[in-house]
Amino acid sequence: MSPRKSKLVFIAAVIYLIVFFALASGIFNAILEGVTAGSGAFILPTRSAQTLIETIVMIFVLFIGMGGAIILYRAGKAGTSKTQGAFLVSGFALIAISLMLGFTLVNLKG
Repeated sequence: MSPRKSKLVFIAAVIYLIVFFALASGIFNAILEGVTAGSGAFILPTRSAQTLIETIVMIFVLFIGMGGAIILYRAGKAGTSKTQGAFLVSGFALIAISLMLGFTLVNLKG
């Protein structure tokens, strides 16, 4: 594969992931029901509606979790046990951070 093709494949993959994560974090709900008159709230205290900012935060949370999963995958291909241990610890730490952020956001919604 030529360098130009591989760059296009990478860009297409990143765009696909962004769209998929936006749909998974509720972009349509934020667009249709998230705007409330006069409410300048960052987080709407209801689970039936959300703001666009909440959706963007959830996209970042999903990317953090995906980064942790990729690091765990890299741990399986590590050459030394020291590198493998570092990858395992950092991968599980990123996944734990992602879970804590996601659950915190859900808890703030009520």
